[in-house]
Amino acid sequence: MLIDVPDPLEFKIAADNLMNSAWNSLVKLLTDHDIIDELGSKKETLNQYWIYAKPELTTALAMVQNAVEFYLKGKILGISPYLLISLDPRALPKNSSNSDISFTRFRMLDAQDLVKVHNAFATSRLTDEFQHWFQEKRSLRNRIMHTVDNAISVTPDDLARSILLCHKFLVGDHLWLKARFSYLNRSPEYGIMLNDDPPCDSYMVLALHRELSKIVRRLTPSESKKFFKYDKRIESKPCPICYQIFEKNEYFDSKWIDEFIYTIQPDQNGVRECIVCSQIGA
Repeated sequence: MLIDVPDPLEFKIAADNLMNSAWNSLVKLLTDHDIIDELGSKKETLNQYWIYAKPELTTALAMVQNAVEFYLKGKILGISPYLLISLDPRALPKNSSNSDISFTRFRMLDAQDLVKVHNAFATSRLTDEFQHWFQEKRSLRNRIMHTVDNAISVTPDDLARSILLCHKFLVGDHLWLKARFSYLNRSPEYGIMLNDDPPCDSYMVLALHRELSKIVRRLTPSESKKFFKYDKRIESKPCPICYQIFEKNEYFDSKWIDEFIYTIQPDQNGVRECIVCSQIGA
């Protein structure tokens, strides 16, 4: 009998954690770069910063590819746990014929077979666009993890697009902010609240606005619409609901949000809503 079969949700959470770890690295690098820029550093210094950041960027991109594989394994597991097992009867664990076998003792499918198996048995197949992207990123991850290739160049924009594309393909459209808020709520930085602290929501919503502002400025107008439903070419307004959440922090200073983009825009029906608090349900 097969025992210790994981829940598909466990794979999704593991994938979410990898994605958010990669995002954490990206946001930290962008924040530190902005600080150096604000200090009036020379262009050569700013360029050198990204050269030194290359190891962290490539490692974060490899984490995104690992997350893709966890998402796919979770989807396949939801169909049947047996599909995830790369089974050769001659390689069955010892004593398997007369005792229970833990799922963890089996060899899992190779990454290259995940899409094929998923599309063979799932009711909704992964798109050709995703399959092409997946093969490209898997090849790049292998170069990062298994050799030293000085030709590999990963920019912060590349990393941002990879994270957002992965989430769009495997979780759904325009759901990154909601997933990010959920992650922050269970993170060591924001998930633990001391008795005298203000509500953590104020810190998390501030973090979302700060991160969104940094990323949207680096995306093209079509990309910002694709990932966040945010049109950089139309007028936006600040969100009063989010501002009220900011003010829950007794130390809040309006200077903190000087660099934030305005987040209220009309949707396709002309209804104005904030792309942050409307997404996370604040």
